[in-house]
Amino acid sequence: MASSLPVLMYHCVNRFPDPLSVSPERFEEHLRALTTAGFRTVSLAEAVGHLTGKAPLRGKVACITFDDGYLDNWINAFPLLRRHGHKAVVFAVAERIGRSGLRPNRDDVDAGRARPEELPDVDTPFETDELGFRARRAPFLSWDEARAMEASGVIDVSCHSLTHESVFRGPEWGGLIRPYHRKRVFDVVGSARIWGMPLFDTGPALATRAFLPSEELLALARAEVPQERTAAAEFFADDRRAAELEARMAAIPPERRGRLETDEEYHARVRLDLSQAKAIVERELGRPEHALCWPWGASTPEARGLARGLGFEALFGTTPGPNPPGAAWDARRFKARDRSGAWLRSRIELYSRPFLARLYALLRR
Repeated sequence: MASSLPVLMYHCVNRFPDPLSVSPERFEEHLRALTTAGFRTVSLAEAVGHLTGKAPLRGKVACITFDDGYLDNWINAFPLLRRHGHKAVVFAVAERIGRSGLRPNRDDVDAGRARPEELPDVDTPFETDELGFRARRAPFLSWDEARAMEASGVIDVSCHSLTHESVFRGPEWGGLIRPYHRKRVFDVVGSARIWGMPLFDTGPALATRAFLPSEELLALARAEVPQERTAAAEFFADDRRAAELEARMAAIPPERRGRLETDEEYHARVRLDLSQAKAIVERELGRPEHALCWPWGASTPEARGLARGLGFEALFGTTPGPNPPGAAWDARRFKARDRSGAWLRSRIELYSRPFLARLYALLRR
């Protein structure tokens, strides 16, 4: 009987206390728990073969994935995976992967090729700028590191979109855009975003028709607020001026604040993002790319159709659940938290049970 394939979702392996982080010690505990429970972790090719139904997996199998492509995946996760004989997939944001060459990791420290203090700092993701605002910094992998991990047979690197951007999604807004504390790495809006314009509601770029602010609105913001960051912060330090501008923005009726992009514009934008991400990964890694993980796990029927048309064979989201053979267009993953190995084992045993996979397949009909 074919197995269900549990897919684990990690982001960072570092010591910063954060919902996206698992410490190196905890990650090693998870790997030991998988080994003790008799699970074999599979490559991306094996996972795609199972999900498409072309080569269903049997026995106790699992797939470990990491989202975004953070440097700590190379520094901490990769050496631990290799040490414990497990495999994984990194879904990388193509534009964020750099040209930094091969940096030392835990393997180099263990082998005496580098001192611990020579490891890049991946445990301090926040820094304070000259204006006193805290911003999340996130060093990412380099393509050299991605190629080294792939060559090892331990980690495959795959697509997680080109930019991982958001877009505005409607004329409703709350407050004005001003210099601020950045709590997240991926809080970038792809469309026009200038100091003093309304802070419209945002949504995942690949799953949202973008709201395009009007030139009338943008012109007002440019005329009132200096677009150099320090000068903009000084403008907003004057509560009276900021309130006056907000009142003038509120006086612009919704129908003059902008428009939603057309279906054709949305389709073209999604197609461009996915095709460029796929082309970059294929060029840098020298092999065809067949898998895609949606940023924030969000997509639309149109986006999924476009992805299939570009040659992606398996699409991964962020909804927990089992993965029987044939679940390629809606592959389920569950978040691996910074909790005990026993907790992880309970979850992975749950999603690997064939009867749950059969029930899930019946409900999808």
